[in-house]
Amino acid sequence: MTGLQTVSGEQRYTTQLEVKLIKQGSPIILSGNITKQLGKKMAFSVSLHNLLKDAAFLSVFLEKKVDDKLRQYSLEGETYFPGVLGSHTIGLLQQQGSLWSNALRIKYGLLGDAKNLRHECNAGQKIKVETSPNEAYKLDLGHELHCTQTPSYNHKVHLRHEESASRLYSQLEVNYGKHWDEINNKRKLLISQTFKNSSSPSQVNYFMEFTMQVPEKQVNYRTQLQHSRTAQGRSESSTNFKVQYNDRMPFVAGLQWKDTSRNYLRKWEGALNMDTPWLYLYMAHKLHQPERSAYLSTMELTAGKALSIKNLVVEMFCKDKGNEKEGKIHIYTPTTTYLQASTVNHLERNVLHSYSEVVSVWNQLVRNEIHLENSEHAKFLCFKIKSTKQEFNLSADYLHLQGVRWLYKC
Repeated sequence: MTGLQTVSGEQRYTTQLEVKLIKQGSPIILSGNITKQLGKKMAFSVSLHNLLKDAAFLSVFLEKKVDDKLRQYSLEGETYFPGVLGSHTIGLLQQQGSLWSNALRIKYGLLGDAKNLRHECNAGQKIKVETSPNEAYKLDLGHELHCTQTPSYNHKVHLRHEESASRLYSQLEVNYGKHWDEINNKRKLLISQTFKNSSSPSQVNYFMEFTMQVPEKQVNYRTQLQHSRTAQGRSESSTNFKVQYNDRMPFVAGLQWKDTSRNYLRKWEGALNMDTPWLYLYMAHKLHQPERSAYLSTMELTAGKALSIKNLVVEMFCKDKGNEKEGKIHIYTPTTTYLQASTVNHLERNVLHSYSEVVSVWNQLVRNEIHLENSEHAKFLCFKIKSTKQEFNLSADYLHLQGVRWLYKC
């Protein structure tokens, strides 16, 4: 049997089916109906009688409300299948301005307890998106789920994100477990990240941070990176990175660099420092030109923990000016000179004169001198090497006369 009625804009459809399997038995009846109010409400139900121990049924009710400020959609339903499942469901979805939210509650019973709705699950989400006149973007997202039958899986999630021209920030908080909705709940996860750009036309500044907290595991982790650099005039930069774990700093590093060159004379300075549980390291480097033809480089090194080096300095100097070539190297600490060497070379058209000195922890002072002359008719070589205990000299002359050759060595 089917029927259709229209009352005050409401349409009602009814359908009923009867089937008799036994002449004198009760008929199996499957019936259903749909009620619809155009654009606002709709109800749907189906029932089955005389087939199972009890009647089985399913019913759903939908409703829509819309005005200038609010859009709302609601759902309510009931289900009963004898010996298997019984449930009552309520759902809501709504939009109010830039906020969307939904909620769902289900009460249910299983198997032999299908009539008694002893268990319950609740779920909800919300999302809000905003864009301010200065083009700042904000996102707020929430989610929660809790069930009486599985309390260890209960949880609540909150995500917040903000973005503007100079700042980017995100925060995630997750609460879970039996006490998910309590303020002092220790079963939680907190994660946040921040990026800031406070640069100006004359200077670049960046800051980044990442944090993570797990109170139940006593974990408190933080990482920071900061970088600054001048963009005009004198060049100078600084970069610092550090890791903090449970109020300790297992890794810290910093890099600084400065360029103060003037009048085509270079002057650079830089430093690197690093500290870990296994190694401490400090390095500094300077490079500058006392004059256009000369360079002076100084490097300082200090290391500790796994490797022990204290105030080791390496100085190098080189000069190339016309016919004069000069070089020096000095490796030392405040208490020990490991190596000190120098060389001066003078080169003219046919004459080379070189003088060198070397002293180290492995040998005493050694001096070396070389003098060489080379012309078309005469050649001369003098080689000297001298230490505190020994001396070696070698000289040779060569003279070319017409028809006669004379060679002298000593």
